[in-house]
Amino acid sequence: MNSPQAVSAAALLKWSGYTDRGKVRPNNEDAFLALGFDAKEVHQLRKSGETSTAKTDFAFAVSDGMGGALAGEYASRIAMEKITTLLPRSFKQSATGFITDYDDVLTELFGEVHKALVYLGASYEECDGMEATLTLCWFTPGWMHFGHIGDSRLYYLPAKEDKIKQLSHDDTHVGWLFRHGKINEREARTHPRRPVAWAWRCTRSCRLPRYDARR
Repeated sequence: MNSPQAVSAAALLKWSGYTDRGKVRPNNEDAFLALGFDAKEVHQLRKSGETSTAKTDFAFAVSDGMGGALAGEYASRIAMEKITTLLPRSFKQSATGFITDYDDVLTELFGEVHKALVYLGASYEECDGMEATLTLCWFTPGWMHFGHIGDSRLYYLPAKEDKIKQLSHDDTHVGWLFRHGKINEREARTHPRRPVAWAWRCTRSCRLPRYDARR
């Protein structure tokens, strides 16, 4: 897909992120990342805030690590570190015309995360079997590009609408059954194999609606 052209109207971007270790494990295997970057600087953002998308790209990601001992916690951190390193580098390449397809950038990024997890899992016994879900949104002027793997979810609430839309699909056996009409929503919520994830990846780009940021 060709590189999308930026729209002239800048959007007011608001974000908020929070993770919790839950009631089962003593450690938190989830990770949240908010990142702002341009050709010169990279900033890790606070867990909540708002700003304009006129001159800076933004990335937001959530990852749920899996694995024995602390492997799950390490897995989600590795995913965040790869995003922090690779996306700003891609911004510089796009500014010089080397990138024409944002989906390719996200596919490469997810591949690098996968390779890092496989390497650590094979190198250290305590990291054996480490995995991670990853849901990532990359905001450029007028566009949102996203990549997804696992059963974390990405939702979208359009401006001036009151119905939230799920953009990602659960990469699970149960998710496949639901999408193909084999089970209904109630059965999907209580299915015993609901947490079992598949290895898959999806990347997409979608144009953001133009609106007055003062609203």
